[in-house]
Amino acid sequence: MMKVRGSSLPKIPIFPLPNVVFFPKVFLPLHIFEDRYKAMIIDALCGSQKIGMILLQEGWERDYFGVPPVHQIGCIGKIEAHEKLPQGRFNILLRGLNRFEVVDFVQHEPYRVARVRLLDDDPFLLETDQQMSERKAFLNQFLRYLNEVLGIELEEQKLDRATSLESVVNQVAATIDIPITQKQQLLEMPGVAKRYGIIRGIIDQRLHHAEKLRNVVRQIKFVPDDPNLN
Repeated sequence: MMKVRGSSLPKIPIFPLPNVVFFPKVFLPLHIFEDRYKAMIIDALCGSQKIGMILLQEGWERDYFGVPPVHQIGCIGKIEAHEKLPQGRFNILLRGLNRFEVVDFVQHEPYRVARVRLLDDDPFLLETDQQMSERKAFLNQFLRYLNEVLGIELEEQKLDRATSLESVVNQVAATIDIPITQKQQLLEMPGVAKRYGIIRGIIDQRLHHAEKLRNVVRQIKFVPDDPNLN
């Protein structure tokens, strides 16, 4: 069950996208070019510097420039850095803070503003030493996945920017190549431990499948066209 923190319902500007699921404790670079969202960033920079990232529902193309439906749960991000560009465009860097649930919308033009409930994640029930050990094992597993399944060689230092197991789990959830709807399901899970279990299962399955393929390839024998070459 999701935990609701506090009785007040803050209002935040909403930035819906069709291909991004944002997680707490994760950094997200964005390029802002639509007029309505350029206005949103200007307002946010003059205020709390916070915006709510949320995933558009399927069929968003029919009403993208209107008010296409969105999922109920998203993540609040704080603008940690910004660069103003020509034509009023922006490059921004968001840091994920909290998951939230949309209660209702109080503004639709020029951009949407929603009243939201802030949602807490159930913490890991592990001691600090256990978390650090599990964190290292999980990072190593993900690096194996990148190398053996995707063919990407990445040094641990380039991935290891997180200080907690929760941060690592959310970083992997944000970057792993799974359908966007599955990422949304991960975000909606109330506990990081459950999110962690699902992601580990996905990676384990793909590593196992990759190993089976390698075994098949090892057993393939070259058969020459000319039998005299045998």
